[in-house]
Amino acid sequence: MNSKRGIDRYSTFGLRDEWLPSIFLWEEKWTERNNLGPIQVKAVESWLEGAGLIIRKRVTPLFRRIRDIYFMKPESAWQIIWTELYHGSPAVRIFCDRVGFDEYLGKDEITGILKDEEPNLTESTLKNPVSAILNMFEHSHLGKLVTFRGKGRGRPIKRIHLNDPDPHVVAYCLYRLSEELETEKIKINDLLTGEVPGCPLKVFGLEEKPLKRFLEELEDYGLLNIAEEVIYLKKIPSTEVLETYITSLKTFNTERPDLNPDEIRLREKLRDSLMENPERLFGERIHDLYHFIRGASLRELITVCATADGGLTSERFKGPGSSIPLLLLLRIDDIDFKINFNDLRNVIVICPDVALSGERFELLLDHLTLAETRDGGEHRRIAERIIATLIGDMMQSGFRWYLNGESGGGDMLYGVSEMINSELSRRIFPFGPENIPEIRGNRNLWKIGKDYPNVFKIFFLSRTLDEFRRKSTKGLFRFLSYLLRDTNGKWIVDDDLNLKNGTYHPVKAMVEVTVDRLSKKENVDIVEELRFLLEPPYGLKGDMIGHAVVSFILRTLRGHITRNGSILKDVELMEIKKEILERWKDQLQLI
Repeated sequence: MNSKRGIDRYSTFGLRDEWLPSIFLWEEKWTERNNLGPIQVKAVESWLEGAGLIIRKRVTPLFRRIRDIYFMKPESAWQIIWTELYHGSPAVRIFCDRVGFDEYLGKDEITGILKDEEPNLTESTLKNPVSAILNMFEHSHLGKLVTFRGKGRGRPIKRIHLNDPDPHVVAYCLYRLSEELETEKIKINDLLTGEVPGCPLKVFGLEEKPLKRFLEELEDYGLLNIAEEVIYLKKIPSTEVLETYITSLKTFNTERPDLNPDEIRLREKLRDSLMENPERLFGERIHDLYHFIRGASLRELITVCATADGGLTSERFKGPGSSIPLLLLLRIDDIDFKINFNDLRNVIVICPDVALSGERFELLLDHLTLAETRDGGEHRRIAERIIATLIGDMMQSGFRWYLNGESGGGDMLYGVSEMINSELSRRIFPFGPENIPEIRGNRNLWKIGKDYPNVFKIFFLSRTLDEFRRKSTKGLFRFLSYLLRDTNGKWIVDDDLNLKNGTYHPVKAMVEVTVDRLSKKENVDIVEELRFLLEPPYGLKGDMIGHAVVSFILRTLRGHITRNGSILKDVELMEIKKEILERWKDQLQLI
């Protein structure tokens, strides 16, 4: 634990929620099929190893159990991962054991706490895992373990007492604790005082009153016994607790309750409302559903859920043309869809194989109604389990897709973002950057938010190909240089960075169309004129790629763009580039 490699394995990257669908899809092959940078890949591997999800680059039985739970109860899945990280990541263990709940702490203060535990390591070494943990809080469901103060990167955090995890998460925490201590007996007082490592108080901040309530529930579940203030756990592995949890998530009373006449009338209104807008059927879980589908998509997805036509056209999906509209068709009781696909140009339509059966839908309506009209705790819990089961089954089912007169299928709905990146997006944007494998393969190039001045220096100010090559040999610039290469890695420009003839390439197409459009007009507002590059078939946006392509286009137009009769200088063109990309960025943020 005192070795640098044991604690500093993550660079500054935490495990992120958006990466999990892809990881669950590809399993061991994920390291070859992701679109992250090499440093991020190593960090993710280290997190997965620490969480016990992979061992020697092979997925474990725990991996598959976490996957099953994740699509039904993502928060619980992350809490189980956090429990595992306590036992497998020295940095997380120190954080849980030594960081209290009373005050906000910044990165430097948390680093100091780790330094007290690891005095032989430098602060610069310890800052990496601290940054990685804070990054994980910002980009996953583990953010509910802390509260943030202020905005932006590096903002202070304060741990909070998580008093409402699922009882099975608490049970799993206790069983992992017993495995580490090699005993099935745990004193309740030790849990309340935090005297034992890895107890719910250390890991989640679980306080006395809720802890005792959970222990009573778990005793009712048959997962433990309590006698004389001592917990006696069953002689089963912790993974069996997860099997019990998965079964419980899919188990509920299927006998339909009785409703009075007023409740029946309310129920029918609810049916009409849900059929008209099925997003309401999922409640807050609609955000999880859309998140699973979005996954690691390189482009923004504008997602709508529907059961039938309802006047759906391409106009329903608002947003800049660089985003991808996606219609999720929910099947209820095998009702035939009444969707006119011809009205949905450049809209991806996804139809999961799993349907909500008529019988299950009626049961759901019963309990949603009674949750509103009676003391609805139990009815709400049953409704939530029906929805959780539906989402879990949908995500792990096959699906059909429809797009611009074409159709096909996929094996797992949670892998749809991978299909969008590699295949479907290219049908909408045949001249977009996703058609260049090296550009598609690094999602860091697709991030919006920076000005990227060095990109302008490389793609606009380089005078020769040799100069361009010297400036683009390291980091993300090495990947970005493929904007000027063909699929064989050969340059599509000559020694003076002029585009070669007879070459098919997305960037070449964008440059040529731009030059052609501007050559036919006088008194051009170039900021407004380049707006067409946002739309299909190009789909540029205000990311690193957009900055590079616009810079190269402006380089091509250098000496031909005038304002008030004068040819614009390089510094003026740089400001125009900023204005173009800022306008694109603003339009994307309107979604």
